[in-house]
Amino acid sequence: MRISYYDAYQVLLLQAADNGRKEALFGPSFERARTLAEPYVIGQKFPSVYLEFPLYGDPFLDVTFLYNELEEDDRIDAPTAGNIDDLLSWWKTLDQNEDGERISFGFELDTKEEVERDAAIHFQPRGNLELVKPFFEAIGEPERATTFLDQAAKMPAEWQLSFFGLFRGRPNTGLRVCGYLSAAEMAACANDKARVRAAFDQAGFTAYDDALLNDVTRLLGIPSILGDFQFDVLPGGELGTTFALDIQFGIEQPEEVTKNFADGPASRIMRLLNEWGIADERAMLVPQATFARSLPMGRTDGSVEPYSFVLMPQWVKVRWCDGKLQPAKMYFLASAGFSD
Repeated sequence: MRISYYDAYQVLLLQAADNGRKEALFGPSFERARTLAEPYVIGQKFPSVYLEFPLYGDPFLDVTFLYNELEEDDRIDAPTAGNIDDLLSWWKTLDQNEDGERISFGFELDTKEEVERDAAIHFQPRGNLELVKPFFEAIGEPERATTFLDQAAKMPAEWQLSFFGLFRGRPNTGLRVCGYLSAAEMAACANDKARVRAAFDQAGFTAYDDALLNDVTRLLGIPSILGDFQFDVLPGGELGTTFALDIQFGIEQPEEVTKNFADGPASRIMRLLNEWGIADERAMLVPQATFARSLPMGRTDGSVEPYSFVLMPQWVKVRWCDGKLQPAKMYFLASAGFSD
């Protein structure tokens, strides 16, 4: 038996939606996430697939596909992706470092609305800022490079930018710029809200008050191996009124999920989100959606080896708009493939 990457994607989505979770977590957009995704499941290996859904309010499912192993003849045959021939030609010229963190790009499918939107496009250059300009040139948005690089130059030393997202299907939105906070920086900010204020001021973010600073320090005070921050840079170069934190759970094995959500850091995060009124009882379904299983599958050379399917919660997003908390979102990593 052999399985395509799209078939593997279907297996993972159906497993995530099993036992009534489709209605509770994903709502009517689940079927759109299934059908619209087919052209995006490409590459020399199964892409990094992230399932995004809210923990409060109307349910929906957005899906992100990140690639770091594509060939020039790989194609995404979907109008929502735009023309990426130039991007793939440029991508093939990159020298990926096998020993380091790999550079990646990808697309996010926004399926909340019945109207099909252009997919958002993401790029993770890591610290390689020299790749920003050619990337934007390859997707036909050269002016965006200046937006990103100018903002990168403003950031504090411990708040360096690492990746960005361009939401082409959402009119009048800016460029989302993001970076990682180390565990040490998270701890330092948790103990000193003046440090957070100074970071905001240097970055040019003004839509905060003491209540937001207190929220940020409480959230960062929950032990985590890593977190990332997000701002929106508007067309004029100023920051918008949205700030977000992604707090990673750092759960390495599927069998650790239930315990972590029962009495570990994940449980503390969920209790805080519940206290703030931005998550509800659907968060209890997260451990139930976790999945890991291997099945014998045939390779192209005729051999049969274990093929793994894994669904794992990765992080929760907390977002403030105009200083006000928004519904929290959960992110799952869906992965599939042979062990090598």
